[in-house]
Amino acid sequence: MKRITLHNYLSVSLLFFSITAMIGQVGINTTTPQGALDVNTSNKGIVFPVVSLPDLTTQVITNPNGGNIVAGTTIYNTNTTINGINSVYPGIYFWNGSKWISQREKKDNKLILQNADLRTGSNDVTNPVLGNQAISFSANSFTPLYTGPYRISVTVHFGGGKTRAVTNPQYTNFAKQGGTFIFTFNSTSHSWIGNSYSGSNDDNLFDGGSLKNYVNSINQTDYDIEEALVAGTSYPFTLTFNQADAPAFEGNGDISIVPAGDGRGYIIQNGSLKCSIEISYIGE
Repeated sequence: MKRITLHNYLSVSLLFFSITAMIGQVGINTTTPQGALDVNTSNKGIVFPVVSLPDLTTQVITNPNGGNIVAGTTIYNTNTTINGINSVYPGIYFWNGSKWISQREKKDNKLILQNADLRTGSNDVTNPVLGNQAISFSANSFTPLYTGPYRISVTVHFGGGKTRAVTNPQYTNFAKQGGTFIFTFNSTSHSWIGNSYSGSNDDNLFDGGSLKNYVNSINQTDYDIEEALVAGTSYPFTLTFNQADAPAFEGNGDISIVPAGDGRGYIIQNGSLKCSIEISYIGE
């Protein structure tokens, strides 16, 4: 019969406690792990399990102990699937108990700029049905990368045209000209008013001057909306301006033949000053 000496007993005991400690905390390249798992490296990374997710709700991987995978399970997804609110993209995901949560920072932003000048006109005798005039942009549709909320910011500007000339020296004529901007996105229209002021004065009587006109005094306005968009869907949009009648302006705010005049407004490009439509993803 083999005897178990005190020395052997202590060795087995120490080994048991060492294994227990190793099971409690695991250190890689460190003998003093600061957590359940402590990886100490300055030039290597951790490779997560690589899988191909079809959507956000399919578990794909399995729990070796059976049942559902536990919350906190982490993987790296290689697949891209456009599937509405369940769309997936390459990146790290963790399971929260009911679906995969992406750790990817979602960025989707597009700035669309005006690309042609527009001289706006009111209805008059020679042009009675001018109505809504289209403002031209570099694109007329938007296709989102993600499904979720987007902010659409429309920035416009309007400058008034030429007022009617004063009838006597030392008279002034200042007046408001404006109209309605109509932004239509995915068949839904949003409207707001844009105005500007123009004027003229004649100081010939006392100062020996001449008639001066003040036109295209730009007034800028912004209009924001939020829309729930679906990834991969093309959304058309238009922006128009309907100028109101302007009796204090030449041609009633348009071009006139008798007397000759041009009282049209301005929605034109001036260097970096352009009408713009900016669409940005604002979801998580």
